[in-house]
Amino acid sequence: MAELTIREARLDDAAAVAALLGELGYPNSAEFAREKLRELEASEPDTVLVAEAAGGVAAVGHLHEATLFHAPGKVGRVMALAVAEGYRRRGAASELLTRLEEVAREAGCTKMEITSGLHRPGAHEFYEGMGYVEKPKRFVKDLRGGPDG
Repeated sequence: MAELTIREARLDDAAAVAALLGELGYPNSAEFAREKLRELEASEPDTVLVAEAAGGVAAVGHLHEATLFHAPGKVGRVMALAVAEGYRRRGAASELLTRLEEVAREAGCTKMEITSGLHRPGAHEFYEGMGYVEKPKRFVKDLRGGPDG
């Protein structure tokens, strides 16, 4: 695999980020991704990183930090982690997740969490291999009136 460079996402990554999120099952336009990148760039508790290989974006990850109310420190929550099909099982996700963990640790996070759909057993194996432990349950309510979140 080409050498990976982990860096902060830029607005000109929007088309690649939109394509990656589409592969994950969340299709949106490059303009939508650009607006999200702009919004998250201005948000202190948010970090969006990409793994770049051979001049292109191979993966994207979004970290959100939240202050814990019941314990010291913060929790780092991976809001998205998407890897281009051609880079899966080749180290891009592990390098990107490791860097997101470093960013979280530097920000005072004492825990990390990731949510992954039941239909992604390969992702679950990956997260367990990275030291994550399944801790169910999660309850979601769509505040717009839809059936789920």
